[in-house]
Order: sequence, then structure tokens, then C-alpha cells
Amino acid sequence: MKIKEHKCPPEKGKIGPRTMYLSNLIRKRFNEVSNELGLFSGQQDILFNVVENEGLTLSELSKKLGVSSATASVSVKRMEKSGFIEKKNDKKDTRVIRLYPTDKAKEAPEKIRQQMDILEETLTASMSDEEIGFLSDLLDKAVKNMKARSDTDD
Repeated sequence: MKIKEHKCPPEKGKIGPRTMYLSNLIRKRFNEVSNELGLFSGQQDILFNVVENEGLTLSELSKKLGVSSATASVSVKRMEKSGFIEKKNDKKDTRVIRLYPTDKAKEAPEKIRQQMDILEETLTASMSDEEIGFLSDLLDKAVKNMKARSDTDD
């Protein structure tokens, strides 16, 4: 993966731009891993949900993902064409369509997890266990701060 020149401000102490940049790098690598498996960005969430909840409906899936049924439907159709999802009518009510993972879909989560473990190793390559724990704690605090702020902004 080619990495663009660092775009964070040179001043020490600027957390936001660095976390945004790191997030973009991680997302880009995650999308590359997903693409290698034949998935488009965002479809990994659908894949994990269908594998973990065989037989869920499109409505149930869209609620789990927090997206509209129409949005989920587009991705499900693509994934069906790519051989990841099978649609089957409900045995009791044929008007209801249920989503099932194919064998190809069932193999993908483990491959994705393996690649994410490699990504985690890359992220922490020059860090000690103590540094990893410290950074993780600091990021948890930053997440908590942002959540607290957004909770009061409603």
C-alpha cells in the first residue's frame, strides 16, 4: 500500500489530525483486505451479521447496521451476485425472505480476522507492551471524552 505524505500539522500535541490520518490508513488497509476477498467497503459488516445470524431478514439486518432497508438491499444484492449471500423464502411465511451465508461467506470472517491481526502487529511493531497498553488507555479516554461531548450536544 502506498502511503501519502503525512498531512498532520508538525506541531506536537495535535491529536485530532493524527488520529484522523491513522484512521484513514487503517480504513484503507481494511478495505484492501475486504477487496481481496471480493467485498466492497462496508460489506464486511453485512457479512459478519449474516454469518453470525443465519436466516435474518433484510429489515433485521438494516436495524443491526443502522441503515435503511434500501441501503442494505443494494449491498445484499451485490453480495448475492458475488456468491456471499443466499436468499431463501421463510418456511412458514413465503412472503418473508431470509438471508443465509454461503460457504464462501463462512470462510471470509476468519480471513479478515487474520489480516486484521497482521494490521494490529504492524500498528504496534515498534511499541513495547507497556506503550501499547498506555496508548490504548489514552485512546479509550479520548473516545469517552468525545462520547460525553456528543451526549450533551443533543
